[in-house]
Amino acid sequence: MDSFIEILALGVGILTATGVGTAVAGWVVVRKVKRSRILQRAAGDSVLAAKSFAPDKAVREPARLIGEMRRSSRATRGAIEEATRHEWPVGHLPQAAQDLDRAMLSLENQLRIADREPNRALKGEWTADLAQQARALDELSADLRRCLLQSSRSVDQLQLEQASSRLTAEISAMQSWRSSYGSRQAW
Repeated sequence: MDSFIEILALGVGILTATGVGTAVAGWVVVRKVKRSRILQRAAGDSVLAAKSFAPDKAVREPARLIGEMRRSSRATRGAIEEATRHEWPVGHLPQAAQDLDRAMLSLENQLRIADREPNRALKGEWTADLAQQARALDELSADLRRCLLQSSRSVDQLQLEQASSRLTAEISAMQSWRSSYGSRQAW
């Protein structure tokens, strides 16, 4: 009986050690994969930034347009998050921002394809056409941020008017109280 308990305890120990080892190994593998994806994205961003300063316009223009669209998209997402955090009215603007992001991502993919085009003339034509679309999307993104700014101003104006009317009512009440009870002497 004692040997059976010892064998059982040894089996449980081996299974536990194997399970813990497998979990740790899985965690390490997942961690490495996530980090490599981050590194790949950072490397891609670095190449994009380097291309945006290239002396050759055919190389510079697609990278510059992608960078501008990404900055515009980040600014719009930040404005939406800020408006939501401050509980400003946003209506359907978050969905519109998502639609803009999808359109910008599609245009970014087209710009990447145009950047790989070996024929310089075709690459220039394609990039010029896509630049018009990129400017249009950038302007739509700016309009969305402008709309959020105007709605925040209207909310601020409403709050200012409410505070002003409340303060005016309090001052009036205090003046009435002082004129009625302020001149009386203690009894």
